[in-house]
Amino acid sequence: MTKTETASEALARIEKRFFKGAGLKKACLKKGVERREYVLAQTERLLNDVQGCELMATYLSDQFWTADDDRIPMRADMPLLTEEGLKSLTRDERLKARLVKDVAGLCHDLVLHFDFDLKEYLGVRNDWRINNKRLVEWLTSTGYEQIAVHTSYILRKHAINGYADRHYLPAQDAMATLYAEGLGRIGVPGNPQEQPREYVKITLDEMLRIERHWRQGRKRRLEPEVVILHDEMYGFVPRQFSSGVLEAAQELYDWMDSELMGKGATDENIDRFVDKLSELRQKHFGKGWIKDFSLEFNYLLSHGESCAEGYWQKGGKAL
Repeated sequence: MTKTETASEALARIEKRFFKGAGLKKACLKKGVERREYVLAQTERLLNDVQGCELMATYLSDQFWTADDDRIPMRADMPLLTEEGLKSLTRDERLKARLVKDVAGLCHDLVLHFDFDLKEYLGVRNDWRINNKRLVEWLTSTGYEQIAVHTSYILRKHAINGYADRHYLPAQDAMATLYAEGLGRIGVPGNPQEQPREYVKITLDEMLRIERHWRQGRKRRLEPEVVILHDEMYGFVPRQFSSGVLEAAQELYDWMDSELMGKGATDENIDRFVDKLSELRQKHFGKGWIKDFSLEFNYLLSHGESCAEGYWQKGGKAL
């Protein structure tokens, strides 16, 4: 019969394998900023340490939790995750166990790209948006380069989800294709060929470019849907607004608002929308713009279908 591991034995095993020579005994007495810096330093070390084909950060996370967002225990009898097991530890062991779990928790969230508490771990506002200036400053200046890489990837996931929620397909695709295999400028975190600072810069620059574009739209007092229609007519998020394309986008917006919104994505309504696109193409654009079945056409068609189904932002802020 296999002997059940005690909490003290589990802690000693984990300390020997993952924290040997890391000063865990003294570090568990640290508080505040000093404690946070220790957690970051150990997490960075484990993210840089590859054993076999896995990061040591992954192995440490696996001592505690499955690869789920909710931190589900890897096994029910893991003594460092049970009240009974923790009560069996000495005071010093409990302090060590708490610190080990803090490091393991950050490793878990970073390698699996789950949200973590930015205030607790990085000391910045817990806001996963690109307009969180303190977060951007931290990511671009920190010496914890692997943590920055994985955190920027999580931030990118938030951006894509935000664009998707708002049906902002050009922005969504702009972020997604950064990582597309064979097409993207960078890969997923963990690729040893990537330079961490360049990786973070490319990821943040694209999000900041889209944010600046949206800010320009707000300054012009444009409706959110007009900004999106403008970009869909290009097939990507341009660096500046075109007055001619804006005129076409505004005309299409006015028509959709009065003639299509909430009337159902029936064949008849979608045909009317396509006819309106053809009219705009003849009126505003040169030959080659918004060709049938092009990326721009499909962006606009999807927009028309969502409008017909009642999804329509008006008088508010997008992004």
